[in-house]
Amino acid sequence: MRYDEFEQLLRKLNIAIVPKDSGRIRGYDVDTYRILAKQTERIDFDCGDGVSFCRYIHIREGACCLDCVDTCGHWQRESTLDEDSARKMAPYCDPQDGFCREGTGCILPRELRSPVCLYHICSDVKMTEEDKKLLRKLKCGAAR
Repeated sequence: MRYDEFEQLLRKLNIAIVPKDSGRIRGYDVDTYRILAKQTERIDFDCGDGVSFCRYIHIREGACCLDCVDTCGHWQRESTLDEDSARKMAPYCDPQDGFCREGTGCILPRELRSPVCLYHICSDVKMTEEDKKLLRKLKCGAAR
């Protein structure tokens, strides 16, 4: 999707675009949030036993990715998105599927995913205590 189209989508969902230096995600500045989000790549979410990316996708008809297109990857819950992130996210967004792709799941790099997408888990069986602490930081924000 082109940036101007993505910008219209954000506006339609009442997501304000703010400058990067004033952007806050759950109390973190954008760069700190991205560092934390990127660290989630190493977590084993124990979700790869399905035919596709998620073992629950067939049971729950879309699992956690179901509302991706309607919430702009669950960024609607945050109400703002910094312009730098919006520009980086735009090419990944599909007007029909959001960021979710059949058989692959989310195609957004983890550092651009919303907190909801990062901490939504179906199983923590394979997670370490450090993994769980990281996810709590993302869920609860900087005030925690």
